[in-house]
Amino acid sequence: MKNYFLFDTLIQREKTAPMITAARKLIELLGIDAPSFKGAKADLGSEFMGLDKLKFLEHYAYNLTLAADQKRDILCFEQSSFISHAQTKDMLINDANLKFEIAGRLEKHNLSLNLDVQVVSLEQLLLEEMDTEKLTSLVKHPFGNFQAALFFGSNACRARKYRKEELVTRLLDSVQLKCVKHESSHESDGFEVYDASSSLAKKLAAKAMLDMFDNAADFVLVCDARSFIMFDFYQKELEKISGREIGLSVLSLAELLLLAFGETSKKAIGLDQHKVAISLI
Repeated sequence: MKNYFLFDTLIQREKTAPMITAARKLIELLGIDAPSFKGAKADLGSEFMGLDKLKFLEHYAYNLTLAADQKRDILCFEQSSFISHAQTKDMLINDANLKFEIAGRLEKHNLSLNLDVQVVSLEQLLLEEMDTEKLTSLVKHPFGNFQAALFFGSNACRARKYRKEELVTRLLDSVQLKCVKHESSHESDGFEVYDASSSLAKKLAAKAMLDMFDNAADFVLVCDARSFIMFDFYQKELEKISGREIGLSVLSLAELLLLAFGETSKKAIGLDQHKVAISLI
């Protein structure tokens, strides 16, 4: 198996701490060589591309080069950071002018642009690079009695060139988790407009949450750190703005897998850090 850096400097880390705790624990459990990516620049959010394209590319090219120089690939366990790194690499490889510009900017950091690095999603690593039989053998507590609302969010539109959504559903099949059908799976979670209008952001998030609640989901499974923030950290505020009680637990993929693999310590998984209580164990 390859060597990786685990990219765990997510946006708003104080609000995404449960995702980070779970990812680190899962990597440890599976024996994957993926230490935390020390020295990496924190995720800006993929929408930052529209605000300052060159700064965005310089930011993520720094991380790509740092990893490549240490001969490690970058393992991303959520969608926002995965898109940003993958898109940066793709754009620089395919645009000589951009590549020249960003290479010049990196020289100010005493770095020589190096794109000899792969950006890998968690589901890609588990299903394409690991022994799938070993993965299946780890399942101690299948989720056959539950049905989740899988939420990719509007950010997934940017990801489709680099990420295979069907890999996520294959992972869910491996733990026997059924998913409810709902219209909001690729709608906005509101995060991208939060700074401009927090009330609009919460209305968008509440709309999505109520759709999933009304379609009888037992919990919400998110693919993006931004969705985790909006649905878990702000859920009480979503209830106020919508005038309805929601009370839906929110899990990341790493948290779900740890539960399926038999981990029962809420602290080890990061469940004790959630704003909305997790009642699945």
